Amino acid sequence: MANDIGGFWEILKIVLPALIVFVTAYFLFRDMLENDQRRREFEFRVLHAKEMTPVKLQAYERLTLFLERIAPESMLIRHSPQDLTVEQYHQILLSTIRQEFEHNLSQQIYVSPILWETIRGAKEKLVTLINKAAEELDQKSSGYELSKKIFNNYLEEDPAPIALALSDLKKEVGKFL
Repeated sequence: MANDIGGFWEILKIVLPALIVFVTAYFLFRDMLENDQRRREFEFRVLHAKEMTPVKLQAYERLTLFLERIAPESMLIRHSPQDLTVEQYHQILLSTIRQEFEHNLSQQIYVSPILWETIRGAKEKLVTLINKAAEELDQKSSGYELSKKIFNNYLEEDPAPIALALSDLKKEVGKFL
């Protein structure tokens, strides 16, 4: 029995320091590998940010331009209602908004989902406003009447959906820079 206990202590004298060395080495290597991984991720983000910053800024610029182009004060001037009926002018305005939106659809991957929904919501509110104004007028009325009705209805919106989206876009750009 004494030999068994003596042998146990001899094994324990060898195994215990080895176990302590193993556990110490394990934690040191684990920490070293984690630090190395974090350093690589940081370097990747820095390199990636240098490449992505101009692309993201361009997306913000394009979305700003989109909002400015579909704003009634801009769009109604750009598309003159001369010699058009309400129905014709209504279709031209909706087609313009749809084309502008589709042209900038890919920009959503560069902005936050909340901002994208705000921009999409502003576009939808504008479409609803145009549709409502067209429904309130006789289809044989002039496009000029529709233009006036849209502009007046837009001025009554509080807050204006395009202005709200532009404000949110500027806030996000401010956080990004």
